[in-house]
Amino acid sequence: NIRALVARLRGPDGADQVSAATALADQAKADDANCTLIAAAGALPLLVALLRACTEEGTVCAADAIGYLANDEPTRALIVEAGALLPLVTLLRAGTEKGKACV
Repeated sequence: NIRALVARLRGPDGADQVSAATALADQAKADDANCTLIAAAGALPLLVALLRACTEEGTVCAADAIGYLANDEPTRALIVEAGALLPLVTLLRAGTEKGKACV
């Protein structure tokens, strides 16, 4: 359930947030229609927050999810509106090789 995954992104547990971001990436990868549902459920600002997290795992999982969501053209503008571009550029410039591979 996408709404349940988004609720987990809002939670305080970093490991649960990473797990939810990974599951959302899988949902977005599986079907472009899920991208619209994920965005509508409010996941984008939460993924951007996770992208800015201090942990490599959180950053990588959020970048991966955002990358799959960006495959859906209507969702791209929402990704920009959510503020994902600057953290993604930062990841490309200063992130780990694993993080850079997700962008």
